[in-house]
Amino acid sequence: MSQPHTPGAYLSGGRQMTNTVTTTSKKSGQTTFDFTGQIVIVTGASGGIGSALADKFAEAGADLILHGRKAEALEAKAGQIQELGRKAIVVTGNIREPETADALVRAALEQFGRIDILINNAGGNFASRLEDLSVNAWNATIGTNLSGAFHTAVACLPVFEKQGGGSIINVGSGSANHAHPMRGAYAAAKAGLASLTKTMSWEWADRGIRVNCVEPGATLTPASRFASPETEKTFGEFLALGRVGLPEEVADACLYLCSDASSFITGTVLQVTGGPHTSSPLDARLVREPRNA
Repeated sequence: MSQPHTPGAYLSGGRQMTNTVTTTSKKSGQTTFDFTGQIVIVTGASGGIGSALADKFAEAGADLILHGRKAEALEAKAGQIQELGRKAIVVTGNIREPETADALVRAALEQFGRIDILINNAGGNFASRLEDLSVNAWNATIGTNLSGAFHTAVACLPVFEKQGGGSIINVGSGSANHAHPMRGAYAAAKAGLASLTKTMSWEWADRGIRVNCVEPGATLTPASRFASPETEKTFGEFLALGRVGLPEEVADACLYLCSDASSFITGTVLQVTGGPHTSSPLDARLVREPRNA
């Protein structure tokens, strides 16, 4: 188990650094993504991006608290992490409930005695026109994608303060930046999450806490609407890189924002979307037409 940080120190990504701006222990070429001894909470860890996040942090040396609603899938993931020589515990519960956030923090402290990184990844959406959304459906979407991240970050705050710092990643969505017909509640919640990230980063910066947001675009997961080859190909045609993303690529961005390499980055929203949206779908087709010799 890692030891608590000394007073006056803060976490810069996965390592402890002094609180002095004019000095640094890093040298050119020595930045690492080594999270050995770090304790990481990942919400929504039972599949897709959450599963990839768990794998990436475990491979980098971290021990994990895995949250989700599918106990069997979480236990299987915990077993995989333990095979890598790392520790993992499972906490199930509805992320919309503040009690779930409290349970995550309590489990982390009981098992590991600290928390270094929080990844607010839990989310979900369903297709519906705005006028067809029930009050319960609206509240559930906002609660899962926005309120859950808020509750969990606030629950972790006293721990981060006591330790002298920490890192929070809120996993948003590229949908926050444009109209998303049939998924308006989801897009609104993710836009709120990006805004919440910026405010958190300001209010908690003096406590050594960095808060950033990663916004995935079309990402290929077993449960995504891009899972069929035809849909995957169609969406890929409208992205600059010509394909949809992978969960591991989103996880890599999160590792970067928790590492020493991003020690001067907070309150940022990093899009992992395969390129910016074009002004119209026609542009995507035109740019890929053969050029005249």
